[in-house]
Parts: sequence; structure tokens; C-alpha cells
Amino acid sequence: MIRLLFLLHRYLGIGVGLIMLIWTLSGIIMMYQEYPELDAREQLALLSPLEVANCCELPDSRLLRDENFSDARIEMLGEVPVLRASSLERGLLTYDLRQGTRIDSITESKAQALANAFTSSHLPGAIATLSAQIFNDQWTVYGAYNPLRPLYKFTVDDAAGTELYISSKTGEIVQLTTSSQRFWGFAGAVIHWLYPTILRQHTALWAQVVIWLTILGIFLTLTGLYIGIRQFRARANGRLSPYRGMALYHHYAGLIFGVLTLTWVASGLLSMNPWGALEGEGGRAEAQRLTERPLTWRDIESVLQRLPQTNPGLAVRAQLSVLRGDAQLIAYAGTGAGERLNPMTFRPQPLTNQDLSQLATRLRPEAEIRSETLISESDAYYYDHHEALEFPVYRVSLADDQNRIYYLSPLSGMLLRKVDSELRLYRWLFYGLHRGDFTAWLRSRPVWDSFMLLFLLGVALVCGTGSYMAIRRLRRDMMLKRHRAQIAPSFGEGLEEF
Repeated sequence: MIRLLFLLHRYLGIGVGLIMLIWTLSGIIMMYQEYPELDAREQLALLSPLEVANCCELPDSRLLRDENFSDARIEMLGEVPVLRASSLERGLLTYDLRQGTRIDSITESKAQALANAFTSSHLPGAIATLSAQIFNDQWTVYGAYNPLRPLYKFTVDDAAGTELYISSKTGEIVQLTTSSQRFWGFAGAVIHWLYPTILRQHTALWAQVVIWLTILGIFLTLTGLYIGIRQFRARANGRLSPYRGMALYHHYAGLIFGVLTLTWVASGLLSMNPWGALEGEGGRAEAQRLTERPLTWRDIESVLQRLPQTNPGLAVRAQLSVLRGDAQLIAYAGTGAGERLNPMTFRPQPLTNQDLSQLATRLRPEAEIRSETLISESDAYYYDHHEALEFPVYRVSLADDQNRIYYLSPLSGMLLRKVDSELRLYRWLFYGLHRGDFTAWLRSRPVWDSFMLLFLLGVALVCGTGSYMAIRRLRRDMMLKRHRAQIAPSFGEGLEEF
């Protein structure tokens, strides 16, 4: 049995060990450069200030009066104000508010004009050239882009090597990358997540490949730990290890960093939520209790009729939603700052502490609220180490069967995050063990950098020495087999002559 374990560990180390080494080294790169994508704040920064003086020609209400929406937003598409309404049945609908017509597609010439407007305002002097109309590529392979495809891809002749992607359905800039982001994004995230387009575009297949490779990595690490501990004992010659050279380095590296290697690869498996593990309940029911009803065309129409008489100031987007059964309007500036407005008067109407407290009681009416407070800094389950988050937030802790925690936006009252027992476990097993996100002190820099570099370099030492030995052993076995194959015919020929 032990011989079988040795053989499995040795030959799995050739392929799986090498993959684990690549995961580790690309993980170091991801500490400083993640996969490039536009977040909500960056998308706002790309929008032009609202111009509503000549707005609004309304779409035919007969086609929309029975429609329900999750939200709607008014923003500029080039020089034209548009309505983007998220229908619960038909997805995102876009309407030209100068003509009252629906925008189903964006022509190549219109996309070029939008790209020119982008360079004029953000990269003066640069020229954007249409390189292709694509369905997807390495930087737009996410399924979230599917409703926006195909995409116009433009290259910009600036020093950063900018490339931008414009949806042929909505005209939105949906992705923007630089040459530096693409280089380090490929060396980091693409390799780390096994994200080449040819594989990632087949989501189900990609997920299974990653899951089973990770399971093999766990098995490889477990067998290595067992063998390493079994072989570590005092011998007559005074040595604790039977190995020399590279094998000795691998043995001791495994003893020191083997458990860390196991926890790192096992926690990486959790990022895939295999077979529904640690997915959590989701917050759909609570979100519906906060809104009470969907947004209707009457809500949207009412705002559009009053919009020309308003002064949007520096706002680049007006977003309409429902809270406690009433429509509300949030005006966003290009900086990401937002202000809640009354949709009838367009005057500021911020949520009060009393409003937020009333919203808290709606989350789970049957549960007792343990605490509720407005927080301006990160806590254990809501922190902005790897992503930009909204602050301050209203935190609500319940005294229920799972000690659920909710985070509400004090700007819109919407649910930003829910933490139940499964997601609490996921937070520590994945974000803690895989990313080192244990405490605020450990997340502070350069403490986090030092910890993670030592951690990942130790794992890389285990995987690197193991892969080197496995490949060297395979080469030796192949050379021996070839040598035997060359000897056998010569021996046969000798017998025939004899």
C-alpha cells in the first residue's frame, strides 16, 4: 500500500504539482493586479453629465404599462439622454428620450462616435480605432456580458495601450483595459483561474475542470504529508530524513509548509462552491420585503414627465427604484457620490436613522434584532480589502437561529450583503485561509504583503521541488525504457546468429 502511495504521489506531482506551482506564483501576481473589469464607480466615471433640457419624449406607454421592473436609470448615450429599464421579463430595455424610440442595436458608426467621445473627454489627442466586432475574448468572457453581446472592440493609440469594448445592444462601455492590465492579468488571474477563453467560455466544463484538478491537488498534498511524516524519524546514522539533495529540500519544505499548502488548495476549492457547498441562503426574500413591490411604468413615467424642469447639476445618472412600496430616486455624480431625492419634487430626501431602523424590522419580522448601528469602517464580514465597498453602511445583527447579519445602504436602503451561517463559514475558510483576510491588522499593509509572500513562497517551494523531482524521475524512467528497447533487439539478433 505504501508503495502505491509513493507512486501516486510521484507521478501526480508531474502534472498536478506543476499546476499547483503555477497557481501559487500567479497568486502572488494577483496580490497586486487582479482581473481587469469595470466596477460601479468606474462605470459612473465614464458617463457624461445629464442634459435634460430637451427631454423627454416618452415611449409608447401602451407597450410598457403592464411591465414590471427591478430598477431604471437615466443617463447619457453620447449627446442623447436615454432610459435603461431592467424589465423582470425582458431584461434591459433602452429608450432614446429625445425621440421616444427603443434602441435595439448600435451601429458601427454610432459605436465609433461613442468611442471618439470617450477619447475626447478622457484621453485627449488619442484616436480610437475599431479593431473588430467580437462575441467575446479573454477580457469579456464572463457570462455577465451575454446580454450585451456582440461587442465593438476599439484600440486606442495612447501610451497605456488602452482597449475599450462597447455593447452593440446598449452602447455602454462595458470593459476597458490597458496593456499593463492585460499582461499582468493574464500572468495572474487568467492562469490562476484557468481562464483561457477557449475553456472559460464553456462555464460548466471549466468549473468541473477546476474542481477536479483541485481535488487531485488536495489528494497529492495529503499523500505528501503522510509520506513526509512517516519518513521523518531518527535513524542509526543520526539523520531524520532518508533523502538527500533536492529530495531533502522537498521533504523538509513539506514538513514546514505542507499543512499551509493543504489549507490553501482546499480553501481554493471552496471558491467554486462545489456541489452547492457554502452558497448561503441568498437575500432575495429580504430584498423583496424592503421593496414590497416592483417598479412600474407609471413610476418611471412620472419621473420622466418632471425631469426637464429639474437641474441635474453634476449628476451623471438618475436611478429609480422602490423602497417600502414607494418610488425613490438616487442621483449619482461621476465621482460615485450619490444623493437620495424625492421623485415628485426632486428635492433631497435622505433616509433617517429612524427610516433605517424601520427597514431593519422588515428583514425578518419574526426575528429579534440584537443590534443595529451605522458603521464607517470595516468589520469582520464587510471590508474593502479586495473590492471597493460602500461606506458608511447600516449593520443589523439578528438573534435568530443563524445569527444573521445584514448590511443596508444608508443612501438607498437596499440590501448590500447578508451573512448567514454558511457564508460566515465560507468567509473564514476561503477569505481567511486562501487570502489571509483574518483580521484588520493582518489585512493592513505591509503586514499582509509580508505574511502572504512568506505563505505563498513556502507553498511554491513545496510544489516546485516536488515537480522538479517528479519530472526528473519521469525523464530517467523514459531514458531507461528507451535504453532497454535498444538493447532487446540487439540481444535477439545475436541469438539468431548463434
